Amino acid sequence: AAMSKQHDLMSYLLLNGADVNILDSAGCSVLTSSCVEEENPSKSVRLLLSWGAELFEKGEQVINERKLLYGHKMSAKGNVEVANLVSSELGGRRCEIVSTPQTPDDLVGKTCIVEEYIEISDQYTVRMEFTNEELLLGVNNLRRRDRTPQDPGYYIECKNNRLI
Repeated sequence: AAMSKQHDLMSYLLLNGADVNILDSAGCSVLTSSCVEEENPSKSVRLLLSWGAELFEKGEQVINERKLLYGHKMSAKGNVEVANLVSSELGGRRCEIVSTPQTPDDLVGKTCIVEEYIEISDQYTVRMEFTNEELLLGVNNLRRRDRTPQDPGYYIECKNNRLI
């Protein structure tokens, strides 16, 4: 589903318990393959990251230095946005806000998606999951809360053999 860019089918499979880190015969994860093989992987990569996908190659999880190499490769192909997501610790991840500097505490416990890492300030631009409000938060204000079938943050219905 990921290689043919069937994002609705990807969501449906993940909602029903598909392993987001399943490996192919070469030991690469779906995220790794999406980053390397797709022409414009943004939507696939964002979906996979929000479900907790990791980069794997040769059956081993990719360490930080290799993540940076993947980022450079993607930037060279013109995928700077995706390179930024994959290279940073929380990029593209679904997170829970654990504290908020200079903003109301009513955001604590709410979920958001990390949109971009701002290296110069060591902060992330995040989009609130249900309001689409954007905030700037540090890594200490966020905790990963990957999507799961029990806590997906959204749902998909199937009617007449069509996903809606």
